[in-house]
Amino acid sequence: MTSPSGSQNFRLVTLSGSLLAVAIGGILYYGHSKTRLIHPSQEVAVAKPPKDDPSEVGAKPVAESVVDVSYRVTADMVDEHGRMFAGEILKLIDIVAGVASRRHAETGVVTISLDRFILVQEVKVGDVLHLSAAVNRAWTSSMETGVRVMRENARTGRQQYCCHAYLTFVALARSPKGHSGPPASIRLPGRKVDHPIIRPKVKRVLPATLIEKKRYLLAGHRRELRLAAGKKKNGGMAAFRAEVLTMSSSLHSEITMSPRSGYHTKVISDMEKELIADALAENDPSVVHSIDPTGEEVVSLSPGLYDGLGSPAPVIPLSEIKEVLNERKRGRRNTWTRPGESMDSELARSTTSWMLEPGSPSKRLGRRIDIPMSISEDSMLFNDSPTAPIRFIPIEETYASTLHIVMPQHANSNGVLFGGQLMEWMEKTALLAAQRLKREDCSWTTAGMDGLEFREAVAIGDVLTFRAVVTKTWKSSIEVYVSSHADEANMKDAPLRSSDIPGSETPSSSSRFTNECFISLVALSQITATALPLNTEVILPPDSPAEVVSAAADARKAERLNMKDLLVT
Repeated sequence: MTSPSGSQNFRLVTLSGSLLAVAIGGILYYGHSKTRLIHPSQEVAVAKPPKDDPSEVGAKPVAESVVDVSYRVTADMVDEHGRMFAGEILKLIDIVAGVASRRHAETGVVTISLDRFILVQEVKVGDVLHLSAAVNRAWTSSMETGVRVMRENARTGRQQYCCHAYLTFVALARSPKGHSGPPASIRLPGRKVDHPIIRPKVKRVLPATLIEKKRYLLAGHRRELRLAAGKKKNGGMAAFRAEVLTMSSSLHSEITMSPRSGYHTKVISDMEKELIADALAENDPSVVHSIDPTGEEVVSLSPGLYDGLGSPAPVIPLSEIKEVLNERKRGRRNTWTRPGESMDSELARSTTSWMLEPGSPSKRLGRRIDIPMSISEDSMLFNDSPTAPIRFIPIEETYASTLHIVMPQHANSNGVLFGGQLMEWMEKTALLAAQRLKREDCSWTTAGMDGLEFREAVAIGDVLTFRAVVTKTWKSSIEVYVSSHADEANMKDAPLRSSDIPGSETPSSSSRFTNECFISLVALSQITATALPLNTEVILPPDSPAEVVSAAADARKAERLNMKDLLVT
């Protein structure tokens, strides 16, 4: 464009809403317009409207998801020795991590996994826990949230590092209007899905500080390890899980039904005498009097009471029943037990562990156990104590089982079981298995938990059965395997069988596998609270899945120690 005199050249630039700038003779003239004229000799760079940095589109800074809270440890959170249950810590971790994840996702979330959890500082009643949570990294619909836990001594105010935990959450699509119960995007047994479940996409994490960037990178590394570990783990655990179920059934049958030197037969016979004596004292019409071929008066109970037992009603001389009644007058009851003993103690003796010297055979398993003459370092007492023989316990004798009904107070805002609540129940079942291994002068505390995946959602009203066995023992620590199965709350149009009863020793047709994990426990002296040598080993069936799982325990322990630096960042 030229000026009227033709001596000046100008370039027309259109900018919506800008000022008019005309350069004539080195002087700029401004005015409001949608165009501006710039002389070539005076041309400068024109600032364009700022655009969002592509790296920041759809991203949220870590600071927007941070949650900092404190809790005081009360008496209902600790064991009989005043130590806080690791499960209680995990419950708080799950809650705080869930809040941070929901802040980032801006929608409901649910826990799907927990990375290895290592407790490096025990927590006592009266302490104050400080928890800090933030989302470290997010992917399409999932995110990793880290929680750092500090322990504060309430008397001195001194703070110590306690543990770190990394949880993975997945975002849930909002439920349709009027929908009740757990969100429609959660898969539950019996729920019909008419259309594919579409997960909402979550915004990416935008790390700002050096530590946030470090956590961002390590979160990606941990995710790769989780995926790789999942592929390895799914290969051989199904067979071991099935073995635990069958071993619980066989152990239950062995303890309650198998005779041992006629003792169980005597117990039942004496109990029947007590029942007849009770009925006779109360003039119960079910008592039947008769005369046997020798002319002695005998009594029995109505045959109908024994329907289904496969044995006839016992016929007992009346003189023996009168003897039972006379014993009662002298203050004795339960004549089937020996003086100073209980039936429970006798049954315990028939199933408790025994001590084997090197090279001695195991009659119970029907095979010889080759025990080395020298005891390994992991099985020795302290150096200044005399060496004790190793105690051998069959794996089935460490079996423990618990049952829990999911109540509303156990569920989160989505109507499904809190992940932290499930972890607490798993830990307490593992502690029961540990007590079957060693209980005298010993207290057990949780040192860590291997990665835990939440495979199935559990809703209010479902019944969870937890089963645990000790898979490996070391010098002062053990590894316990814990699994959980859920029985659906609503089982319609299905005949009820004994195996369908929640908590039955055998899995039912409606029972579904939900979770499994390995928990590390340490034996502590009740007096000094120091590590207590176990001198105990678990006997495993030869060539069994349990033997394979136990053989890999050392590798899992080494991996836990190698992961320690990665977990505490």
